[in-house]
Amino acid sequence: MWVFGYGSLIWKVDFPYEEKMVGRILGYSRRFWQGSTDHRGVPGKPGRVVTLVEDPEGCVWGVAYRLPAGQECEVKAYLDFREKGGYRTTTVIFYPKDSSVKPFDVLLYIGTCDNPNYLGPAPLEEIAEQIFNAVGPSGRNTEYLFELANSIRNLVPEDADEHLFSLEKLVKELLEKHQNLNCL
Repeated sequence: MWVFGYGSLIWKVDFPYEEKMVGRILGYSRRFWQGSTDHRGVPGKPGRVVTLVEDPEGCVWGVAYRLPAGQECEVKAYLDFREKGGYRTTTVIFYPKDSSVKPFDVLLYIGTCDNPNYLGPAPLEEIAEQIFNAVGPSGRNTEYLFELANSIRNLVPEDADEHLFSLEKLVKELLEKHQNLNCL
């Protein structure tokens, strides 16, 4: 069994796996439209983490992990708990970056618009402000954003995830503005 990571599963791999592979899935776009009250925010002041939205022209790069033989159920149970904040699973086709490897099915966790933590679209400036201010049990929401942006940049330098990199730029501007105000 393979699992596809497109958010924190890319850079916070706290589960056993036998193999990992960089690649992409089609028909979706990555968006910071999922609320997080259990990791990067708290009830009443949720952070924002990524989910996928259907997009016929979309392409999302990430990492597929092959779960250890004989431990699939145990690891999946752990991932189900980790992704409990409104995510459901589906199966999609994964296209490895290495074109010599044939596409294959992967399990995908996706926060759909009918889950209680779904925040949906908002102006990028508002999303950036929310990410800038949110903190939860797993840390600052800015860390999540920056780790994801750096991971995608390192794994797939040719990817131009406009939503992700625009938010990164806006949040860095907020940090700089905040630091300059503290220096006055």
